[in-house]
Amino acid sequence: MQFSKIFLSLFVLGIIISMGMTNAFGHGLGYEIMPPEMLGSKLVSLEISSDTWPDKYTKEISFALFETDTGVTVKDVTYFVMLTKQNEVLFDVTGQRDDGTFMLKLHTTESDQISIEEEGANFFGSLLGGSETVNVKGSAFGSGGLYNFKVIITTADSYSNILSPPLDYDVGISFLDKTLHNINDVNFGQQQLDVITYYELISDDFNYDPSKKMISYSMPFDWSAKNIEQISVVHQEIIIPKTFGDLMVKSFSTNVNGMQVPDNAITIDDFSPKNRVIHLVLNQKDISQLSKKIQDYPSKMHFSIMPSAENLPLTTMTENAQFRLNLSWEPQNIKSGSTTTFYFQIIDAFLLDRPVSVSYDLSIFHDGEKIAQASGISADMGLNVVEFDVPDDITGVMTLQFENLNGSDLADAVLPVVVDRVSIDETSIPIWIKNNAGWWADGQIDDSSFLQGIQYLIKEGIMVIPPTETAEASESQEVPSWIKNNAGWWAEGQIDDETFVSGIQYLIKVGVIKVS
Repeated sequence: MQFSKIFLSLFVLGIIISMGMTNAFGHGLGYEIMPPEMLGSKLVSLEISSDTWPDKYTKEISFALFETDTGVTVKDVTYFVMLTKQNEVLFDVTGQRDDGTFMLKLHTTESDQISIEEEGANFFGSLLGGSETVNVKGSAFGSGGLYNFKVIITTADSYSNILSPPLDYDVGISFLDKTLHNINDVNFGQQQLDVITYYELISDDFNYDPSKKMISYSMPFDWSAKNIEQISVVHQEIIIPKTFGDLMVKSFSTNVNGMQVPDNAITIDDFSPKNRVIHLVLNQKDISQLSKKIQDYPSKMHFSIMPSAENLPLTTMTENAQFRLNLSWEPQNIKSGSTTTFYFQIIDAFLLDRPVSVSYDLSIFHDGEKIAQASGISADMGLNVVEFDVPDDITGVMTLQFENLNGSDLADAVLPVVVDRVSIDETSIPIWIKNNAGWWADGQIDDSSFLQGIQYLIKEGIMVIPPTETAEASESQEVPSWIKNNAGWWAEGQIDDETFVSGIQYLIKVGVIKVS
């Protein structure tokens, strides 16, 4: 059996080398039908289907050559399939299929070595149909992104019918990949922003700029006309927790490599009670138009997503997806011990986003405690107004919780606001910490005690530093000497607060200090 496989591979390779080939290209999502090719006197196409089945650790791909006029699968097909991922060839395999369908299962394992096994037909063992299945195992299949397949067909209709030239296809199949990014916002605390890509893996450059409320990241991309011609869409999702008030705005704008994309490429899904999802879908026309303007980043797509207008209103949907809430307030900088006027609209999504008159209950919470409540009937024209005297001892995040809209216990929504907002560039450090820093630099306090103290102060909001993306705890908990030197110089007044804080931010970023 092993000899026959080797012989078959050499046989196919010999055909490929000795003959010219017709090429067809495709880059779809999880499903692709390639452009028709002539096979004798009939037109045929290659269909590629994929899924993650029976679990997220298994990626299943099937290849089937079929007649375009009848939809009948071509029999006795010899396939050569090679997989490339992020410019690295992972494996190639050759097989003959009497029924014309070539089935691959990519299994995620812990092994760095890729192994290939073949099993017999089992209709119930595969989501995509019954055929001999090639099982390929390795750690390389643990991530999603773009999987590039070279598919060469050397026989069809009969194993004795050797195609000259062979049918040659370049196919891109995308699998969902999700990355998680933790940031510690100076006003809204620990937040997790997720990115889901349906095209290529995103690069390790995710960033959140709180001064612009901007999310940015990039992914590899080939801007050549040849590549763009084969792309149907590039789809990204950014998942934002609804506890992150600065990103609960009504609309976003997106730039790709510095060029703004059309507004209709961005949609916001607010139907989950916990998260909102920003969908960014660029079609082939969008990408082609961008390619004519872009000069920088020739081998990547660099995304930047930020609110497209002023900070207000904030907006969200009720849990039953019937009503949209728009919320704004004056003055925009809410202060403890002052009066804030909230303005809101209740809009019926089923009535083409028209303001409606419905009953509602409104509660205001701080640290889980209800500090105010009101009930009423919303106006179907203009804005609803609620005045609130913010107590002197309230600071930080307050949540406005709307409930029982139109009497429905599923019509509820929550929007967070900040009292005594901290400026993004503001750093607040109690003076007495300088003494501790000096003692630490002199060795009078050990690393663990000082870092635990800093960690506690940040968590409790006693020490305020600019937002910093956090990471998993590093293997080495050793503090670099330059940070301790900075602490000593800072205690002596030789460097400013910002320089000292940069060292603390570094320790947060590498996971030595954990503030989640």
